[in-house]
Amino acid sequence: MIIAGILFLIGLLIGLSHGYPAIILASAAVTLVAFPTWVIRGEFGLFVVLVWIGYLFALQAGFMLGSYLGLSDEEQALPEPDRAPREEAKPRPPQDGEAGPEQDRGE
Repeated sequence: MIIAGILFLIGLLIGLSHGYPAIILASAAVTLVAFPTWVIRGEFGLFVVLVWIGYLFALQAGFMLGSYLGLSDEEQALPEPDRAPREEAKPRPPQDGEAGPEQDRGE
């Protein structure tokens, strides 16, 4: 659990400062360090593979959270999905052959 927590924090720092190539390298480094260590110690088995998957999940979950927290706030200037864009929201005079607002009532 301590190693998974450390990997989560490392993923968080990578997400705040670097892009996806850094997390791929970090995941490869975890794999290249963990597997030979487990094989040399004679501990390799199904449980070890599940622990390795948990380590990668912790690392990449930290990366996802760090990437989300590192986003800039400029996306807030975009219109909401259920609202019309600013240009379409402004009333405009009818064009050639278009019905005006008072003619749309069907009267």
